[in-house]
Amino acid sequence: MHTLSFRVVLIIIIGIFACYSFVGAEEQEGPLYQVRAGDTLYSIAQQFGGSVESLQKLNGIENSSLLSIGQILLLPGYVDVSGLVDTYLVRPGESFVSLQFELNNSLSTLIKLNRIVNPYTLYLGQPLIYKIPENLETSNQGNFSVVGQQDTLLDMAINADCSPYELMLVNGWSDIRLPVPGELIYLPGTQTMTPIPDPFVDVIITDKHPNQGHPVMISIVTDPQTSVDGIFGTTTLNFTSIGERQISLFGVHAMSDPGIYPLSVTAERNDGQRITLEMRLPVADAQYQSQRIVLVPDKAKLLEDKDVRAVEDEIISNSVSVFTDHKLWEDVFTPPISMDYITTRFGMRRSYNGSEYLTFHGGVDFGAPEGTPIYTPASGVVVMSKNLNIRGTTTIIDHGIGVYTGYWHQKESAVSVGQKLGNGELIGYVGSTGLSTGPHLHWEVWINGIQVDPLEWIKQEIN
Repeated sequence: MHTLSFRVVLIIIIGIFACYSFVGAEEQEGPLYQVRAGDTLYSIAQQFGGSVESLQKLNGIENSSLLSIGQILLLPGYVDVSGLVDTYLVRPGESFVSLQFELNNSLSTLIKLNRIVNPYTLYLGQPLIYKIPENLETSNQGNFSVVGQQDTLLDMAINADCSPYELMLVNGWSDIRLPVPGELIYLPGTQTMTPIPDPFVDVIITDKHPNQGHPVMISIVTDPQTSVDGIFGTTTLNFTSIGERQISLFGVHAMSDPGIYPLSVTAERNDGQRITLEMRLPVADAQYQSQRIVLVPDKAKLLEDKDVRAVEDEIISNSVSVFTDHKLWEDVFTPPISMDYITTRFGMRRSYNGSEYLTFHGGVDFGAPEGTPIYTPASGVVVMSKNLNIRGTTTIIDHGIGVYTGYWHQKESAVSVGQKLGNGELIGYVGSTGLSTGPHLHWEVWINGIQVDPLEWIKQEIN
């Protein structure tokens, strides 16, 4: 009986607390947030800025653990903004031009809530704070279009079934002006709104926040008469058709500086008009460790001869840079050897005999007894099978659409150039040839000419 009474009292106290917090928050000016299941003051502070202490003080909260679902909190640190707010993650193709219509927020409101200095620096997956519209059932309809070289304001107004003046007002132009080719504009209409202009139908990027050395896939749907190309940073992207989608794979270099990188994809219509989506992809620090390696004199000479290294690197680069425009494998890749004993992981910064850490480990090393069989991780065609000074007995396999795998330091190769291999077929045997300190398999994966972490690549499923 005492326990039941205590629970009743506790529920009443919590209800009074929530009611007090709601009233207190509503009486003050500023943006408001409605607490959801799983929220804590810490997570809310991380999401909207400020600190746990400032949230407690502003909302009269003494015990930070006594939050209730539906409770309204006033958020600190904002000026001239009121009403309920939430967060939204930026998707491919979105910009402040499209977001103000998608979220039913004015550009000035979005800039104030997010403290935006430069509205052209949005990146994929960026959390944006926005004001929840009072009438949730009301949403903008229409579509977005990129102004072509021959487009006029009158032509676009006719296509949108409105007057040039209406088009001017809805896009926030202060006066009638000539549209600028390449500019994204909003055309009112009755269709469901999408953030990307024709001829793009869908854009998926996996993943939107890669680490150094990770693979990325862009998957695009356009109309059938459209070709697609793209650029990531300074790297040209190659696209191939798989089903109804156009796919491009690329790697983030392991030595790339963490930061925001430009990513653009361009669709060219059959009339020659090119429509470009400009995006920004954040690259995170993979926190690769460092490794010091001591080589005996005869092995060290291989590294000291820069010409030998340069020639061999060029041979490898040329072998993995040819783009085969069709996919040669099915399902996902599997490791070419047992993963029970991984001696060195991808990306390790390396110092040889006391040198600076100027290179990185471009693959994964699997420790295994000499003579252990090595098997294909996926179907492909052999494009190299030869002995090299540094990499030893080497095999490289082309798996199509820019994906290559390499196998270094083998005791013996069991394949020849041009040979077609299925999944699980014999490649060669573990050895210690070339620049090696003991029997092991060094396995590399190249995506669009860039080395990526093989253990990340085997997680990918390309359909």
